[in-house]
Amino acid sequence: MTLDRTPFVIVDTETTGSRAGDDRIIEVGAARLVGGEVVDTFQELVDPGRHVPARITRLTGISTGMVYGQPTATEVMPRFLDFLGDAVLVAHNLPFDARFLDVALAEAGLPPLQNPSLDTLRLARRLLSSLPSKGLSKLTQHFGIDVQGRHRALGDAVATAELLVILIDRLKIEFGAETAEDVLAFQRRRYKDTRREPSHLKAIREETLPRLPDRPGVYFMRDGRGRVVYVGKAKSLRNRVRSYFTSVEAHDPKTRKLVRDVRDVTWRETGTELAALLEESKLIKNHLPVYNRAQRKYRDYPFLRLDTTHAYPTLSWTPRIAHDGAEYYGPLGRRGQAEEVVELISRLFRLRECDDPVFELGRECLYHQMGRCGAPCAGGAGADEYGLEVERVRAFLTGQDTEAVDMVEEAMREAAAAREYEAAGWYRDQLRRLERTLGRQRTVASAVHEHDAVLVEPLAPGYDGLPAPAQAAGGVQLFLIRHGRLAGRVDLPRDPGPDETADLAAALAETFDPGLAPPESHLRPDVDEMRMLASWMRLHDDAARHVRWAPDGDPEAFLDAVLAAARAAAPATEEA
Repeated sequence: MTLDRTPFVIVDTETTGSRAGDDRIIEVGAARLVGGEVVDTFQELVDPGRHVPARITRLTGISTGMVYGQPTATEVMPRFLDFLGDAVLVAHNLPFDARFLDVALAEAGLPPLQNPSLDTLRLARRLLSSLPSKGLSKLTQHFGIDVQGRHRALGDAVATAELLVILIDRLKIEFGAETAEDVLAFQRRRYKDTRREPSHLKAIREETLPRLPDRPGVYFMRDGRGRVVYVGKAKSLRNRVRSYFTSVEAHDPKTRKLVRDVRDVTWRETGTELAALLEESKLIKNHLPVYNRAQRKYRDYPFLRLDTTHAYPTLSWTPRIAHDGAEYYGPLGRRGQAEEVVELISRLFRLRECDDPVFELGRECLYHQMGRCGAPCAGGAGADEYGLEVERVRAFLTGQDTEAVDMVEEAMREAAAAREYEAAGWYRDQLRRLERTLGRQRTVASAVHEHDAVLVEPLAPGYDGLPAPAQAAGGVQLFLIRHGRLAGRVDLPRDPGPDETADLAAALAETFDPGLAPPESHLRPDVDEMRMLASWMRLHDDAARHVRWAPDGDPEAFLDAVLAAARAAAPATEEA
């Protein structure tokens, strides 16, 4: 019978001592395990007909008073046999529990146990030879199993059930066990026959792992049919992939199942960790591997929209970017965050919040009375100073004006002093979000359509994307960002020759053509890349590696600035 369908009953007994016949059972606990899940339990205190020694009470918490008047073994054992049925009987150090159970069965006039039996202690000795102790306490501690009631029969039985699931998973992975018969036979193997690895693990460890480079890239794990079941990225392919195939028993269940299914590992070097990050996201969405739970779908990320097409601009948020003359800032993490930022800006700055039909009425509205708008619709100072207010908002949205942080902090303190704690808590939360938003936008420092820059990342020495003579010295990878989107990638040696410099100049001229119009829209894959690039720039805030481009700048000076940043970012020869 397959392991997923086989019923196991894991049993544990508490006794008055260690000698079956002389000593008696005082508690029986059992758990029925099917498909890796405990589906039923059994627990009975048993009157042994004698007192419980003090040392047993100290160990188990079971006293003579607790078992006095409880059912005897003659009454309990028939119920236990009904619970056991034809399941595989399991215990940790099975001979101990089996001896006591057989004595109790004999007292009840019943035959001894006849079920197939499995000892998790024997399995642990064969599968976990590197562990110094195979006792239940040490194993539960090693695997992080939470024991509810140690040295009580049911608590230990349930803990042993969790241990059995772990051991069976390892048997599946390392020895290809598929049926209950495979597991029962394994516990009787000679120790020298339990040290071998399954053929697919051995092949991966001996043939694949030694060839993995100590450089960034993406890796593909494939099953026996050649299908990609997992895609990952790594700063060091060697270290990351190797981690899956060492100490398998310590992995979580999902990873152990992945290792069991993998038959081949391939990879592709990317030169930098950032390139690996971007490629991983695309590959997961293209292949939809069964073991990748995250990043399987593109999400809608909100942007802040400053509508500068109107004489008196307004601020809102939108899930899409359009080439409509407005300024877009972001992306932000989620819709709620965008709504909160818009609300915060409305409290801090005096931009109008009404729509155009209301504005065209030309009279002050409720927002002006609340102090949230200068009423430019009515003319006067509100209209004259509106342009300055828009510039303040623009400086805030690009992370250049931190005055807003002081304003929010002061509002929080005033609310707290007035014992308006709900308002103070709102300002506190906004302060935290504001600091994160400012940090994100400060690295971009422009609206999306005006975000034009070259991001410089050092290449891992030995990267085969460079010409052979330049691989040892290393170089840099240039990420060309135009209108907020990743427009291209260029690998540049540490000491570029005339040909490489000319190619770079051509790539920069094509990408940063002042006449190049912004795209009509940004699709989900574009926004996903923008989000990752913005996060990367925030986490690696080295301004020397962000070379910004201006439409009115000198192309030669821009090329020189990129080459200077490349020389500064490339690893020194001794580091390579």
